[in-house]
Amino acid sequence: MIWIFFVLLQGVIIWSGIRREQQAGLWSWSKFAFTLGFAALECLIVTGPIALFNLNSPHFLPVYIGAWVVAAGNFAWFLIVCRRWKLKDGRTSLQAERDLAGRK
Repeated sequence: MIWIFFVLLQGVIIWSGIRREQQAGLWSWSKFAFTLGFAALECLIVTGPIALFNLNSPHFLPVYIGAWVVAAGNFAWFLIVCRRWKLKDGRTSLQAERDLAGRK
């Protein structure tokens, strides 16, 4: 039952993040879709070995560790891509964040 709380909590966090980004003028639906696709890919990378390998196999642990290494590298790449994402006004997300920090 506690998983329901975590799902609701995640929904609240996502909703507040979307509202904050919209108010700051940094919101992008394409970036949101890319993020959802990326999250699905990361879940597939991490859970794939569990579903496809025999857990008692001597090769399971190296494959599973490799999957986590690939997922971590993929996440680092994702952060780099998102920071360079172009907004409607032509600025990147990083430039927009700098502009907002300069105004405060």
